[in-house]
Amino acid sequence: MKLHRLLTTIILALALSSTAFATETNVMVRAKAIDAKFIGSSVGGVKVVVEDAETGEVLDQGWINGDTGSTTTLIKEPVSRGQQLTDDKTAGFVAKVDISSPRLLRFKLIGPYGYRQALQEASVTSWVIPGKDMLGDGIIINMPGFIVDAWTRVLEGGQVDIYTKATMLCGCPIYPDGPWDPSNYEATAILMQNEKKVGDVKLAFTGPVGMFSASTTIKKPGHYKAIVYLYDKKTGNVGVDRTMFEINSN
Repeated sequence: MKLHRLLTTIILALALSSTAFATETNVMVRAKAIDAKFIGSSVGGVKVVVEDAETGEVLDQGWINGDTGSTTTLIKEPVSRGQQLTDDKTAGFVAKVDISSPRLLRFKLIGPYGYRQALQEASVTSWVIPGKDMLGDGIIINMPGFIVDAWTRVLEGGQVDIYTKATMLCGCPIYPDGPWDPSNYEATAILMQNEKKVGDVKLAFTGPVGMFSASTTIKKPGHYKAIVYLYDKKTGNVGVDRTMFEINSN
């Protein structure tokens, strides 16, 4: 019993000693949409998980919320070396990690949570030094994808109208002559039946903001799936949604 108590005392002492020397260190984490702005409250936020890259120990977690940032700074004007891209309203999460020595941390993002069909995951690792805060712009992680929200309408004679409302992953709008012009993107629906492709339908921009649509005719009765995607050939950025519909027999 005495040995057991001694071991317990030693373990507690070591734990308290480790805690005593730990220093709270602040790290700003931000999510940025490919070719667009920061991802924040307007699309449901982004979850942040901070963990030790070697052990998997979770040190902090929370949510990125806030504004998308300045369109002028991020999109319209060239960014100069060392220029700060954010302000105190720009979406971000300040992770607080208690560490007693330099540790390689993984910063993992999942979002945007307001549009589950558009969920993406991205991560990066970085060394963090006790007491050496990483604030300002902080760690910026790029997240690929578009938000694509698709649906269909089936009319008489097998006519199928296909629609999608699309935005950048930050929720930034797509419209003619704007920062994100619809002519830069390809919108297509892949039609499937029994997990086999039965055709492609190109969607045209029908506006006024973010709306693409097309019509096709299907005569064969059955259940169908339309996999609708938006594709940017310049950046390789892609967003996808799926919608089901049924063609009834006459």
